[in-house]
Amino acid sequence: MMSESAIARNSAITSSDEIVDLCFKLGQKFKERAAKYDREGSFPVENYEDLKAAGLLSIMIPQKHGGLGSDFLTYTRALEQLAKGCASTALTYNMHNIAVGSIAEIDLDEIPGRHGDLMRKFRDWVYHEVVVGKKTFASAASEPGIGAHFSKMTTTFEKTEGGYLINGEKSWVSMAGYADYYVVAARPPEVNSEVPPISFLVVENGNPGIKFKNIWDVLGMRATSTNPMTLTNCFVPTEALFLATAGLALVKLAREPHWTIGGYIGVYLGIASAAFEFMVEMLKGKKIPGTNVSRSEDPLIQTRVGEIYSRLEAARTVVYSAAHLIDTQRGTPAANAAIHNSKYVVSELGPWLTSWAIRLCGATGLAKALPLERNYRDARCGGLMPATSDECLEYMGKAAFGTDLSKPVATYW
Repeated sequence: MMSESAIARNSAITSSDEIVDLCFKLGQKFKERAAKYDREGSFPVENYEDLKAAGLLSIMIPQKHGGLGSDFLTYTRALEQLAKGCASTALTYNMHNIAVGSIAEIDLDEIPGRHGDLMRKFRDWVYHEVVVGKKTFASAASEPGIGAHFSKMTTTFEKTEGGYLINGEKSWVSMAGYADYYVVAARPPEVNSEVPPISFLVVENGNPGIKFKNIWDVLGMRATSTNPMTLTNCFVPTEALFLATAGLALVKLAREPHWTIGGYIGVYLGIASAAFEFMVEMLKGKKIPGTNVSRSEDPLIQTRVGEIYSRLEAARTVVYSAAHLIDTQRGTPAANAAIHNSKYVVSELGPWLTSWAIRLCGATGLAKALPLERNYRDARCGGLMPATSDECLEYMGKAAFGTDLSKPVATYW
């Protein structure tokens, strides 16, 4: 059961706009710390304290369970605002919500019998940990050499007395060492099936069966603590099976891929928006050489900025429209194609927009003390996040030809 204080705190925030405005204010606060976290490659602990204090860890949890009860469009807009301040914080925050949001969108109260009871028990435990305990969850799916391609996964789990033993290696675990729980994707040891029965199991931080290797030193998203995880005879109790359901992860992912893909769209839209806003303000303050006239008065500059503005607003429309389709037509071919399209559009927009912003702002824009060069580096990572830009195009191409992408064998997973 949720505490009355937790429910009362979050019920005070009642509208989508209030949630987005809260995230805007936090994003402005995060902006002051972003350069330090980026330079050090350190995890944004202070930002997470602010997220917890604001009740935002439960953004997707229904209000009747003590959360904010956001829909996917509100969540996307909220992520955009957080990412404008600190992209690494927004990205890791999304990893938390992949786990929580995928539970919140299912009406478990309609599932009868003992299995329904077990699913609700798991849900209530997660909600309590997040709302009352302010605990964070992270995803542990990608593996060395295969990325997030679930059908090729090698991490295994097998039944033992009182629970399961997990063995394997994960390559890209964001919030490694900082999240309270890790949702690990694994398969049975022996599978003779074209569609392997992938399951998720929750591993608590501090479990003696897991180890992290701190090697994250990269171009962008430097404050995400995305490091390898090794699981060696990692024991978890029976109750750790995600939603008390085994073997359906790949099927669910094929039919409703939005959580694995769609959370990124708000993050990378936020990076592009931050770069654009910075560029505009800098150009207002710069003078046309040999004059006292702002460069914002130069027709050539106005034309180029107008083009950038047009593409940014077009991308925002695509992103918001796809998020709205997730809310209204979740799991339909139209919604699934739209979320892939939005991921492609916003991932490709970022590097182009930030490159032009640097060109227009000049060498000053490269200064580490300013956010633009960090926006550029962070934006370069978008096309690599699942689904990659090429995978999005493949998906949309198949959709155009009428392929039944609800079948796992037809997808890139």
